[in-house]
Amino acid sequence: MSMKKITKKMLAIVAVAAMTMGMAMPAMAAEGATAPDTINNAKEAYISKTYQTEVNKPMEFKFEATQVVESTREDLVKNNLTCTIPSIKFESTDLNVGEGTYTKLSEKITFGAFTEAGKYEYTVKESATTVPTVTDSAYEKLIMSKAEYTMDVYVVEDNDGNFNIEKIIVTKTKNDDGTDADGGKVDIGGDDAGKNGFNFVNTYVQEAGTGTPDPTKPDPDYTKYGALNVSKKVIQNVTDTAELPTKKFDFTANFEFPAGTDAATLGGVKGNGSDVTLKNGQCTFQLGHNENMKFTGLPVGTKITVTEAAKANYKGSAKVTINGVEQTAITATKYNEEIKVENKKLGQKKNTVDVTNRYNNVPTTGIIMNTLPYVLMIALCGAALTAFVAFKRKKAQR
Repeated sequence: MSMKKITKKMLAIVAVAAMTMGMAMPAMAAEGATAPDTINNAKEAYISKTYQTEVNKPMEFKFEATQVVESTREDLVKNNLTCTIPSIKFESTDLNVGEGTYTKLSEKITFGAFTEAGKYEYTVKESATTVPTVTDSAYEKLIMSKAEYTMDVYVVEDNDGNFNIEKIIVTKTKNDDGTDADGGKVDIGGDDAGKNGFNFVNTYVQEAGTGTPDPTKPDPDYTKYGALNVSKKVIQNVTDTAELPTKKFDFTANFEFPAGTDAATLGGVKGNGSDVTLKNGQCTFQLGHNENMKFTGLPVGTKITVTEAAKANYKGSAKVTINGVEQTAITATKYNEEIKVENKKLGQKKNTVDVTNRYNNVPTTGIIMNTLPYVLMIALCGAALTAFVAFKRKKAQR
C-alpha cells in the first residue's frame, strides 16, 4: 500500500475519532455536572408553603424577616437592611378537593442596597395575618405554623467597590408545632418541585356536615345529623302484632383523620353530646330500634368505617349519604352477617349511615318465613303424590 493511501486512511480515522469525541463531550459534561448547592452555597433564597386542607379554601400567607442587630453580636453588621419575603397565595384553582396537601414556592427573597460587607442575620417566621382571616371557632380552625428559621446573608465587596451576596445560609430553630428544632441547615433553592427545606406548614380545618359557604353558620342539617349520624331501625319479615325485639346491636366506628388534624383538633369527638374516647381511632357503641348516634367534632376529610356486628335471625342493610350525595347501598347476603360501610370520606354537607335490620320473626303458624317457600314446595309434592296414588287405586279397582 502506498504512503499516500496510508495517510488518507489515517486522516479518515482521526476525523471519525474527532467527531465521536465531539459528540461524547457534551454528554460527559452533562453527566459530570453537579447540581447547585442550595444548602451551603446558595446566592438566592426562596420560602415554600405547605397548605393542608380538605375543602376549597383559598388563602394567602405572609412572612416576616426581623434583622438581628444586638450590640453584643460582634459578628453581625448592625446597619439596618430591609428584607422582603413575597407572600404565597393558594387560589381556588390550585385546590383540588380530595388531595388534601398542596405546596408552593415563593418568589425570590429580596434585600435593600448593601452598604457594608459582613454577615446580616434575620429571624424568619410566618405572619399571624392571613387573607382572608380565620377566627377559630367550634366549627373551623386555621392551624398556623410556629416554625422559625435563622437566615444568615454573607456579603462581600468586589474590587470595584460593589457589594454582592456571597452566600445565604438558613438554619431551622423551631418546628411547626413550636418545639425546638435541631438547628440544621435547610435547602433554600427555587427548583420546580414546589418545596424546599425553608418550609412552613398550615392546616385549615372545617367540621364535617356544617355546610357551605360559612361553617360558622352551620347548615340546618347539621343540627339534626352533626358531622356523622348513624341510625338504626328494625323491621319484621311479616306483619305481626307482636312487639319488635328490644335487643341492642353492636357497632364499631373507625376514624382516620386528615393530615395535620387529630381527634382533639375541633375540641374533641362527641357522640350525642358526650365525649367519645378513641383507641387507635376506634370506638364502639350500641343502638336499638329507632336509636341513633350523632357524632360531632369530626373534620371534613375524615375517613370513616362503620361496622354493625352480625346477629342471629337478623339481616342488615345500610343506606349511606356522604357530602349530601347518596351512595350505593350496602346489603347483607344472608342472615347473621355483619354490615360494613368502609373508607368513606366525610364532606362539608350531610353525612349519614342508616342501618336497617330485618328480623326473621316466626308467625303464629309456626313456619319461619325464610323457609316457607320450601315448605310449600314439599306440601305441593305431597299433594301430587297423594292424588297419583288415589288415581292408581281407582284404576286398579276397575
